[in-house]
This record gives sequence, structure tokens and C-alpha cells, in this order.
Amino acid sequence: MAGAVTNRVIDVVDPNIVLDEVDIDRILARIDPDDLLARVDLNALVDRLDLNAVLDRVDPNALLDRVDANALLDRVDPNMLLARVDPNALLDRVNPNALLDQVDINRLMARVDVDALLAQADIEDLVRRSGVPEIVASSTTHMLGSLIDVVRRQLAGLDTIVHRTIDRLLRREPDVERLGPPELRPATIDDAASGRVAVTGRYAGPFSRLLAAGIDLVIASVVFTLSVAGLNILTSTFFDAQISSDRAGFWGVLSWSVWLFLYCWASFTIAGRTPGMALVGIRVVNTQGHPLGPWAALVRTLVLPLSAMVFGLGLLMALPHPQHRTLHDLAAHTVVVYDWGDRPAELPGPLSAYVSRHAEV
Repeated sequence: MAGAVTNRVIDVVDPNIVLDEVDIDRILARIDPDDLLARVDLNALVDRLDLNAVLDRVDPNALLDRVDANALLDRVDPNMLLARVDPNALLDRVNPNALLDQVDINRLMARVDVDALLAQADIEDLVRRSGVPEIVASSTTHMLGSLIDVVRRQLAGLDTIVHRTIDRLLRREPDVERLGPPELRPATIDDAASGRVAVTGRYAGPFSRLLAAGIDLVIASVVFTLSVAGLNILTSTFFDAQISSDRAGFWGVLSWSVWLFLYCWASFTIAGRTPGMALVGIRVVNTQGHPLGPWAALVRTLVLPLSAMVFGLGLLMALPHPQHRTLHDLAAHTVVVYDWGDRPAELPGPLSAYVSRHAEV
């Protein structure tokens, strides 16, 4: 009966009129929010929420418009952000080909200031670190050395032809002693790696020695002339005097002779060869293959002019001599051998093949 009355009352009551009469503010003022939240079951409330429906009603554009990007970035810790970045994984996801395809090389190069770039570059240091000077120096040295070796081979070949011709004229068989001094002989019996016959340490012949003497005369003459000219400049400047450069007079012959003596003696004592001999590739040693001492160099230098006297018979005696020794070689107990320094002295290719076939040098 009570239920029926309640339903009839509800049917008669107009909810709009009732709500209009309700003072919402007074009701809310009497509500304790803390007590209300304490009595709310949040888990049950969340379970009853339809998240998809909520997200559908969210306007992301309006949400982003209300975000203060600067304030958001101010609260970001870049160090912590970078610490959590895996660079390897990041680079693995980068497509370098696609990245390069998007680069405009022409525009990039157009923005490069080449003059400013070169102005900041240390060209000398760059060239020095690249090794270009060493390469050029090595190439030049190698080319010059190869050119000199070609001339030396031809001279050694001519010497060998002269030796063999004289052997045939004198009906003389090759002798092992003609290979060179005992100290140098191990280096003379092996062929060079190039296939040419090596003659390092063997007795030098007339063509090599004659050319070396000619080069030495040119060098000594040039140095002597320049020295006299230099002394003339000094004496005319400080003493108002001139030194005669005429070599026909007594003092000219004397000074020229003294200079030639010093030139030869110092060269034999210090290096065992004159500059001309060094260019040709021959060296003076004693009969055992050891370097000359000052005394042997002195005797050889003093007797050298005597070898040239009487139509040069002291020099010509080297042709028939088995060890190609001249008068001054016999007096000083010396011999002249082939020596190209760190490279083997060689005969020309065709002559090497001929010598190898006949097995005698």
C-alpha cells in the first residue's frame, strides 16, 4: 500500500519544479569533500570508467594548445635524457643512403669558403706530413743513381773487353788472383741479383781509371780557379793587390802542384778515393783489400806524377799487369777495385751473359 502511494506521489511531482526549489549551493556547502572522497571506492570507480569513450571525447589539438612548450622543456633534464639514449640503436635506425640523397652537394660546396679554408691550413706542414719531399728526394736519388750505374756498367764492360783482349794477345789463362784482394774476394764470386755478373772488389780496368782521372782534373781545376778568384777579391779589397792566376809561371806551377798533391793525398787518406773515383765507382785499397793509411796514400800521391812521365809508361804498365797495377800502385802496395757503395758493381747484361757462358772474368 505504501509503495503504491509512493509511486503515485512521484508521478505527480514535477522533477524540474523540485530541482528549481533545491538550493544546490546550500547542499554543497554542507558536504565534506574529504569525507566524501574517503567513502568513494576509487578502484570501483575506475573499473566503471570507459577509457576509450573518455579518450574519444578528448580533443588532442585543444590539449596541445594548452601545453606551454617552453615550461615543459625547462623541466626536461637533457643529461638524464641523453643518458637513456642508446646511440648504437639510434644509428642503426639511420639510413645513410637516404640521408645523403637529401643532401644538396652543390649548395653545400657553394657555402664553403675555400679561400678561408686554405688560409687556415698550414700547407708546409701538410706537405711535410704527407711525405712528398721524402718521396721526391728518394725518387730523384734513385733515378740519379740508376743513371750513374748505367755509365758505370758500360765502363766496367769496356774494361772487361780490354782485359780479355790482352789475355788473348798474351796467351794468358785467367788467374784466380785477378778476382781481387783476398779481403774483397767473397763479394766478387757471386752474381748480382739482377742476373748481371757482379764485379764488386775486382781489379778496375783502364777506362774506369782514365775517366776518373779526367773528372778529378776538371774538379781540381774548377776548385783551384774559384779559390784563386776568391783570394783575388779578398786581397784586392783589403790589400789592393792581385794574385796571378797564370799557371805557366813558377808560382802558378808550384801552387797548382801543391793543390793537386793535397787534393789526391787527402782524398786517398780520408775516403780511399778521389771525387772522380767515387763517381766512376772505383776505390783504392792495399793488396789485402784494407783501406789505405796516411803513409801509403802519401807514397802513392808522390809517385803518381812519375807514372805519367816518359810517355806515361808507368800508367800503361797496368794493361799487361795481371792485377792492373801502375807504377804508383806498385810503389805504395795498392790496387784499384770496383766499389759502388751499397749497390753491387755489375757488367752490362749482354756481356754478363757472355762471361757467364765462358765462366771466366
